[in-house]
Amino acid sequence: MKRYIQHEYLKVSHFTSEEWQHPVHNHNHFELIFIHRGSGTHHIGDMSYPYTGPCLFLLAPCDAHHFHIATATTFTFIKFTNVYLHGTGNLQLQQNWNRELDRLLLQAREQRAFTDPTGRMATLMGLINGEWKEEKQENSETIFFLLQTLFAMIRKWTFTGGMASAGPHPGARVTAILNYIHEHIYDVAEVQVEQLAHIFGYSKHYLGTFFKEQTGSTLRDYVNQYKLRQLENRLHYSSLSLKEISHELGFNDQSHLNKFFRRYHTISPSAYREQLQAPASE
Repeated sequence: MKRYIQHEYLKVSHFTSEEWQHPVHNHNHFELIFIHRGSGTHHIGDMSYPYTGPCLFLLAPCDAHHFHIATATTFTFIKFTNVYLHGTGNLQLQQNWNRELDRLLLQAREQRAFTDPTGRMATLMGLINGEWKEEKQENSETIFFLLQTLFAMIRKWTFTGGMASAGPHPGARVTAILNYIHEHIYDVAEVQVEQLAHIFGYSKHYLGTFFKEQTGSTLRDYVNQYKLRQLENRLHYSSLSLKEISHELGFNDQSHLNKFFRRYHTISPSAYREQLQAPASE
């Protein structure tokens, strides 16, 4: 399989095409693909997603994809690497960026195309295109903050926002619980069963039974699996050290992180990262 390598931290491209010119491929970077207009099918891995603009796709580096264009399609591609913010020297900024990617990658796995019901995303993409055309600077503060706004829009449209929207229907209630866990996974105290029961007004026993009935997983297993996914994402896509990852994800120390990781993998986090960073064969 073809693998595209991008050495720049950030690139933006805007074009219209009637025929897709690239083979099935993956990348060493993330891609936000906004479709302004047009229709066709986006093939990602073994799945196919019909598209009609305006809509947006998020791809992780490991996602193999290609397009089949039915009607002329106008694209904006925003391509950024895991070290996009590394040069800022601001650890908190990098952690916030990583958390935004966590949310987006989770949602992208469940809902591949983000729709644009208001037209605001198209306006925002126009601003990003304009700034890139004028500056072509990887470290543009304007583009960075526009991307943050874009992420906030996606989060607003795709997450229900917690308890206020949790109606009486079981599906709505469990969605609110899941969203709360996703939002607070970095704070160990907030995702304890006792705290979740208090927040949502249930007894511990009822919450555990209800959650298992709705998801097929125990609450503790779900929290651990979700935290494991964030840890794997950090090892794969971030340049944070194990000590920094341990602190961000709420582990007591690096030893605690290692023990947790080895519960699910036969190798250490360091060895896992080394495997991921080994050159991929074509």
